[in-house]
Amino acid sequence: MRFLLGDAAVRDQPALLRDCFGRMRINFEVTPLPDVPFEVDFAMNALPGLVMASGRLQGSRVSRTRAHVEEDNSDDIALMMARKGPQLVTQRNCEVELCDGDAVLVSCADPASYAHPPPGDIVALRLPKSRFAPLVNGVQDRFLKKIPRDVPALRFLINYLGMAWDKQTLSSPEMRHVVVTHVYDLMALMIGATRDAAQTAYGRGLRAAQLDAIKRDIADNLHRPGLSVTALADRHGCTPRFIQRLFDAEGTTFTEYVLAQRLARAHRLLTDPRRAAEKISTAAFDAGFGDVSYFNRVFRRQFGAAPSEIRARTRETGGNA
Repeated sequence: MRFLLGDAAVRDQPALLRDCFGRMRINFEVTPLPDVPFEVDFAMNALPGLVMASGRLQGSRVSRTRAHVEEDNSDDIALMMARKGPQLVTQRNCEVELCDGDAVLVSCADPASYAHPPPGDIVALRLPKSRFAPLVNGVQDRFLKKIPRDVPALRFLINYLGMAWDKQTLSSPEMRHVVVTHVYDLMALMIGATRDAAQTAYGRGLRAAQLDAIKRDIADNLHRPGLSVTALADRHGCTPRFIQRLFDAEGTTFTEYVLAQRLARAHRLLTDPRRAAEKISTAAFDAGFGDVSYFNRVFRRQFGAAPSEIRARTRETGGNA
């Protein structure tokens, strides 16, 4: 569910946002901050055992009063993350200021307020305390303690959530369950997992997040012929063998994965009508291939046709090879 209030009258937007939260059965009071623009472009995604929220709540103060808490009768917990810009979290007579990338755990069973000065970009997770508490040591003692952005599990969590938000990723009940499990794992490691939970999380949620981060890095650098497992390992603070094991667990290798991604990119470039006048070699080089002869061989093996044939079919069919 996406809340985009740009077309509504400014004076009506706080009440509209409050009503939007209410539709998700999450009760808040919303008030504008003085002397700053109020802007909302915010989305929520509800999964079994997890509500993910992400977007902009610029210039707003979102508050849960005692009446809201009693009405909800909820024992949930929430992780608040400042993606961009400051965020001021107040609860139990404590105040925590989050800067870019910081996070804090709060209780949904107590009144709280969240101030979002510009630009107000945030990520928030809400989940049942009863399901999460057994994974960490003393969850009650973890509330309102700032989690700095340089905590590795927090960085992995934020990156993983970016992947998990993809509708295609959440298209099946099985994948939704996997995503929720991995988020719980990463949160537990970040906050203070029990020994058993940490052992499980290292082999499950953390590995999934690490693999996702490495795949994103590959996608960003796919055009570089010199992309190597050694360079990736240096950037991610691990060993080349560790990366190889991550791909082994998926039934492939680093080399096979990179080749498949390069071939897929080359195919997209060759079937893009806007690039129809370019040379075949340009598509090969832009996909990270340094040898055109090798590119032609592996492309034919993958797609059953030469690159020139794929481009010719695209021209004949108006863009569909």
